[in-house]
Amino acid sequence: MTRGSRIALLLPMTGPYATTAEAARDGFLAEYFNAGAQGEVRVYDVGDSPEWLLRAYQQALNDGVDMIVGPLKKESVAQLAAMAPPVPVLGLNYMDAGYQAPFNFYQFGLAPEDEARAVADDAGSKRLLNAVALVPEGDWGTRVLGALDERLRQWGGRVISSGRYRQGVSDQKEVISSIMGVSASQERHNALTRALGERTEFEAGRRGDIDFIFIATRAQDARVLLPQFRFYRSSGLPQYATSMIYNGRPDAELASLRFCDMPFTVDSSGVWADERSQASRLPAVAAYPRLYALGADAYRVATALHSGRFRSGELLPGASGWMEWTARGTLTRRLECVEMRADGLVPTTAQR
Repeated sequence: MTRGSRIALLLPMTGPYATTAEAARDGFLAEYFNAGAQGEVRVYDVGDSPEWLLRAYQQALNDGVDMIVGPLKKESVAQLAAMAPPVPVLGLNYMDAGYQAPFNFYQFGLAPEDEARAVADDAGSKRLLNAVALVPEGDWGTRVLGALDERLRQWGGRVISSGRYRQGVSDQKEVISSIMGVSASQERHNALTRALGERTEFEAGRRGDIDFIFIATRAQDARVLLPQFRFYRSSGLPQYATSMIYNGRPDAELASLRFCDMPFTVDSSGVWADERSQASRLPAVAAYPRLYALGADAYRVATALHSGRFRSGELLPGASGWMEWTARGTLTRRLECVEMRADGLVPTTAQR
């Protein structure tokens, strides 16, 4: 920013999202001071209601701000967009499909679709083109699955079979057996047995066109799901997951799982590792390190937009990944893919 300019940071500093907002605020302000503290940053509490957001927004305009960053919740971003603000806005989440963003309204966040696309790119670069996928029930799983399949098709592959699971339910043998093709193999054998009228030696096998497995799951669910995948003949297949499996520490039970995440989280010895170590002393950042990275990158993006240094189609490096300005003012992220080992993380580039 330039001297004399003003940024309004609209975040839910009270209410159920206060801790996540605090982490994003800390990241934004840390980058603001690291960059020389040009201009002025004011934090406005949007609480947890449309009325609070409207009041904070109007106060920011009355204070003469040049740009708004935030809010953090998807519904709040859509509410702000509907107001058609007279100043540029960088919303820290994405509106649902079908919502039209007004002029000078940008959307940037930690979309799980970015991770799915990064998985597809990493797998595709290794000629792993056909996937079976297990995702949770609900909209989140639908979005992740759609992004994975869409990007794999650009590589010439696809999601050949997929299933849904309910989080927290341990027994997922039926759905895993189905997507791995083991149940179909067993059914064919049963049909053959009935036709011949006698039993034959048989061991059910998985379908033969699987290149890799993708599971969108939390760490606690992955520890239960992976043994079931092994029971249904997953051995020898690369396995990818979302970043939810990683909490900053290696997990021997999840060793060999690959996932794609932001540099701030997976960097083990570089500049991001140093910044993560320092920032983690703050309780909110220790709990939500990715929100801290989002806040820091929000400042980078806001200042680049304000100065005209960031244009459509360009890439901007940051803590949350390489940020790319795509169509209609939407920013996506390019991530780093790693494989979990019992003693740390290894870039998947080493696996080629």
